Amino acid sequence: MVTAGAVGTTDLIFGSNTSSKMSTSSPEAVKKLLENMQTDLRSLSMECKKKFPPVKEAAESGIVKIKTIAARNSDILATLKENSSEVVQPFLMGCGTKEPKITQLCLAAIQRLMSHEVVSEAAAGNIINMLWQLMENGLEELKLLQTVLVLLTTNTVVHDQVLSKAIVLCFRLHFTKDNITNNTAAATVRQVVTVVFERMVAEDERFKDIVDQPPPVQGNTNRRSVSTLRPSAKDAYMLFQDLCQLVNADAPYWLVGMTEMTRTFGLELLESVLNDFPGVFLQHQEFSFLLKERVCPLVIKLFSPNIKFRQGNSSAASPAPVEKPYFPICMRLLRVVSVLIKHFYSLLVTECEIFLSLLVKFLDGEKPQWLRAVAVESVHRLCVQPHLLRSFCLSYDMKQHSTKVFRDIVNALGSFIQSLFIVLNTGNPAATNASTGGSGAQGAAQGGPGAGGQGGSLTTQAAFEYRGTWIPLMTVSVQGSAKAT
Repeated sequence: MVTAGAVGTTDLIFGSNTSSKMSTSSPEAVKKLLENMQTDLRSLSMECKKKFPPVKEAAESGIVKIKTIAARNSDILATLKENSSEVVQPFLMGCGTKEPKITQLCLAAIQRLMSHEVVSEAAAGNIINMLWQLMENGLEELKLLQTVLVLLTTNTVVHDQVLSKAIVLCFRLHFTKDNITNNTAAATVRQVVTVVFERMVAEDERFKDIVDQPPPVQGNTNRRSVSTLRPSAKDAYMLFQDLCQLVNADAPYWLVGMTEMTRTFGLELLESVLNDFPGVFLQHQEFSFLLKERVCPLVIKLFSPNIKFRQGNSSAASPAPVEKPYFPICMRLLRVVSVLIKHFYSLLVTECEIFLSLLVKFLDGEKPQWLRAVAVESVHRLCVQPHLLRSFCLSYDMKQHSTKVFRDIVNALGSFIQSLFIVLNTGNPAATNASTGGSGAQGAAQGGPGAGGQGGSLTTQAAFEYRGTWIPLMTVSVQGSAKAT
């Protein structure tokens, strides 16, 4: 989440995309672009006149190049794109000076070129390499993020290793010491990840009428590339695979250069992709493979501390101390589980049975109260979708030799609710009387026959009033597995 301190900078970065949606190919826009580029090159020449003569000469050569292209008066944008490596070279040299004023001027000029989509694949690779050098030197970090975002959202020329380098650059800036840079980089990473998958969706749309479909993927889970996928789909596959790798604390295959990653941020990105692009995983067998072989085992593995931990456990009673559940991880894991069940139940019937059984276990009375509350919230997300509940009954409860998932959920919820009303004797009569006095007095005020005993004394037994009838709440065991009551 972006904090208030970073909102202004983040809005600036996201706002840079709006100009790219405007017409950039009209004669007036092209003329304005050529004028701005010549102005930028003249400014660069003046700034580097004394200290950086090679940059000055490159800028002056660039002015001559622009004038030559403008004189042709035919398809200027296409000619600019063909010669973009030469056109951007003076600006790349200017960034190499590491002078703040010159670097800002050059980055603004490069962004202007990118917004008009006149950057070739080779020029884009040179730009990313230059941005990487600036990142390693800690220069103009917010401008770097802005430039990467403009490049990736206005052009589709960046693929494969160049794209991975741009993404790693954003990740690296997310873990700097400056809070504004951190928050802005986090927002940029989220948008870049979305852009990668949006490219894949657009690519699928372009090829939807082609009958030939890539053959099913067979092989082990450690392969580093998928040759059956088209370019944008391959980028999305490699990115998602590496997100799973990083969350699992393993080295990435594609995002080379990552130095730091948090599981919380990685789980947020996984949840976002799974929730926003379910069609990608349902339509492509390669991505279905990732769900089954990477995501589901990862979720089960990370849930392990939550399964084993029981409140009140003594480390002396067990040979090894049990790792405690970690709220930020658990909360995000349960969100991922909710998305998996919601969108991919038909694909992951067996895995969803495991996830639902875990949710039931998290409602156990021996689990921490916050874990039970988060589990109830996850169950609620599923219960508001009747088609899922019907599927649970058909796939599990109505089949022999299968886990009675729907029954266990109902029983676990019942035990959880009852446990909230049961007053446990903690050995402190004053505390017990204080905690029960309120409910007893309320019951007496409502005229419930179970609210008070003979002589006006209050009872410690909780109860419900249903249509004027006071029904005592029977104490049930809420420890261990949930049982029918």
